[in-house]
Amino acid sequence: MTVRRWCLGLTAVTALVWTALAGASATPTPQKDKVHEVRVKDGLTINDKLAANDDRDKKLKDSYCKVYLVRMTADKTYVIRMNAADEDKIDAVLRVEDKDGKELAFNDDDPNEKTLNARIDFRCPKDGVYRVIATSLNDNETGNYTVLIKQSN
Repeated sequence: MTVRRWCLGLTAVTALVWTALAGASATPTPQKDKVHEVRVKDGLTINDKLAANDDRDKKLKDSYCKVYLVRMTADKTYVIRMNAADEDKIDAVLRVEDKDGKELAFNDDDPNEKTLNARIDFRCPKDGVYRVIATSLNDNETGNYTVLIKQSN
């Protein structure tokens, strides 16, 4: 193989890698722009991960967070859970805020369980899109978790 061919091959591979990296970082994260719908029968399940490159929480300033926009209906009660895949890695915390960022509900530990998972029973005051924030109680915790949202009976 000639040096020229080798250089052209290396240039092509480098271009592909940079294109892939640019595409991955330029894609908006779904939780920032997608409005999630809670299906009456199945609810909503979001599997995600707190990671070191996530935004910091505005309340628990040294914790990473994810924000989910969720459409909810007035006078319906929603059970919102955050279950850590490994409770040794994440002490789950949930918050619900209105569109203006006003906190409407907060939970660190599910009051009905002896776990570090979080649970909020949220009675929606009016139709709209609400912010469900998944974060951790302790600084810099990372790991996998699941957010579950269902209308209660």
